[in-house]
Amino acid sequence: MTACLASCSNRGGSSDLPILPPPSAPPGIFKRYNAEGNSSMADGWTRGMDMSGVSFNDTRTATLISPRHVVMAKHYARPAFAPVVFHDRSGKHIERKIISFAAADGDVMVGLLNEPVPTSYKAYALPAVGTNVSALIGKPVIVSDQKRNLFVHLIAGFGNGTISFKHDKTESHGWSKNLVVGDSGNPSFLIVGNELILLETHTTGGPGVGPYYGDPAVQQSVKRAVEKLDPTHRIRTITIR
Repeated sequence: MTACLASCSNRGGSSDLPILPPPSAPPGIFKRYNAEGNSSMADGWTRGMDMSGVSFNDTRTATLISPRHVVMAKHYARPAFAPVVFHDRSGKHIERKIISFAAADGDVMVGLLNEPVPTSYKAYALPAVGTNVSALIGKPVIVSDQKRNLFVHLIAGFGNGTISFKHDKTESHGWSKNLVVGDSGNPSFLIVGNELILLETHTTGGPGVGPYYGDPAVQQSVKRAVEKLDPTHRIRTITIR
């Protein structure tokens, strides 16, 4: 395993990507990014991926799992009261701050925002516990990085509460990347129907390895952290078939 990348069930559906980006299609999410105001979204295939729940204004990326809770890499979490900026699908800017934290299992830190975000900013569902992970091996996933790019990797395997990815050697799904220092905490997603399901947040490099949010122990620890910080909000899960 490589070194850390920082300094060291509501409804079911198919897990197949409905549309794959063409090889070498531009991977950028934004045409013009502004951490202090509205941004312009890219016009290409990434426009179809709802990244409104991912805060990219800091390399210590934070991802919404409820209107008020975010997950981060435990080893690369943002400090208290640092700005957490989101842009909706039209590029509209909103800013919150993390006011408290609760550690979950593995490399997961849950943070509480000072107030919830509006419904136009996506809080991502997690895979339901009990999902047949063996059926997911080889499936394409959307992988993000600190430079606000999206890549398509493949699921390589599961073990010890983690999920690992591999590169698509055929390059039939567009860009791929070896994750590097600073990519920790960036999320990866599986597309199920019209939903992006949060699979993991990066811990290590190469094609990527991180805590699997459908793992029973990991997910239960995330639920406990969410309830500890603000029990009026809960995570959602979706069964992947």
